[in-house]
Amino acid sequence: MFTNPTVSAIRKSLSVPEPTAGSRVLYIRVFHKLYPITKLHGKKLFGVWHQCILCHVTLWKAGVCHRDVSPPNMMWYEIDGKLTSVFIDYDLSSLAEPGPQGNERTDTLPFMALDLLTKKGQRGEVKHQYHHDLESFVWCFAWISLRYKNGALRSARSRPFDEWANLAVEKCLVEKTAFQFYHEAPARSHIDPLLWSLIEDCCYLLYKDSFHRRNPQYLLSKETGEKEKPTDTEETESDIDCLLQQFKDTKSWVALSKPSREPSL
Repeated sequence: MFTNPTVSAIRKSLSVPEPTAGSRVLYIRVFHKLYPITKLHGKKLFGVWHQCILCHVTLWKAGVCHRDVSPPNMMWYEIDGKLTSVFIDYDLSSLAEPGPQGNERTDTLPFMALDLLTKKGQRGEVKHQYHHDLESFVWCFAWISLRYKNGALRSARSRPFDEWANLAVEKCLVEKTAFQFYHEAPARSHIDPLLWSLIEDCCYLLYKDSFHRRNPQYLLSKETGEKEKPTDTEETESDIDCLLQQFKDTKSWVALSKPSREPSL
């Protein structure tokens, strides 16, 4: 029982040596005021989201795995009318290492890639690769676009996905898979048609990419009759660039990337 339960007293009782005294200098760091990405909509939302993707892929290629792609970690600030994204919270990040490392999942369920929600993924037998995080970005975009209107959270009766955050892993996988396949805009969502087109395009590309990863020899076997086991090959930088470019080449992505016209006087 401690009469004076200070950190120093507890360390002393446990025979834990005191840390080396450091320099007692007060540092004050000054940053731009950051705003959450959920405050944005339309092309501004897309622009900041896109910048976060570019930041993330640059770090990934440098060997830094963020491991928590979710809306709260996508921030932005504005200077002279220009929005700049800030991808934050690297507390859970790690340096890339060989092996699955599937048991180190830190993502929130609504934003996790479908592969990582499977039983195999939950056992840590699925290697965390770049395409998983790119899929997380897509889930984030759908989440924000359908649950917020002009920067404000919609009412409970008009916003989808509430249950995703409270479901068991297996049930969340079922719900998200159903959305990826059928992805009908909720009746009361009133989502910008161009944003909805992007969600549809992204869902299609994610499905196509997943199919080819699970069945890499599908076309070959159809032509030659050969049966090959699916492979889970390591992604190269070229693979990453190729996958990301497929998303950038969609009509919706191209349209959202065009700068907005200034109103004529």
